[in-house]
Amino acid sequence: MSFVRRVQIGTIAVALCFPARAEKPDMVLAALGCLGCHADEEEQIPEPASLRRFDAKEMASLLREYREGKRSGTVMNRIAAGLTNQDIEAIAGFLGKRP
Repeated sequence: MSFVRRVQIGTIAVALCFPARAEKPDMVLAALGCLGCHADEEEQIPEPASLRRFDAKEMASLLREYREGKRSGTVMNRIAAGLTNQDIEAIAGFLGKRP
C-alpha cells in the first residue's frame, strides 16, 4: 500500500476518533483531507509543505491567494477555486487549532 494511501486511511481513522465539535463534519473531513498531501512532519515529505508551520490566518490567506490566482500551483489553485470564504475560514480554523 502506498504512503499516500496509508495517510488517507489514517486520516479518516483519526477523524472518526475526534469528539464532536462545532465544525461541520464535511469541513472537518475537508481539513483532514489536506493532510493526505501535506504531511504533519516536514521531514516525511519536504514538499508540499507541512501545514504545522502556518497559523489559521496564514493558511486562510494562502488559500485565498491560490483561489484568486495570485499564487501558482499544479493542484492547490484548482482545489481552492471550489472553496467559499466560509470554507476557507473553517478549514484554516480547524487546522490552525491542531496541537
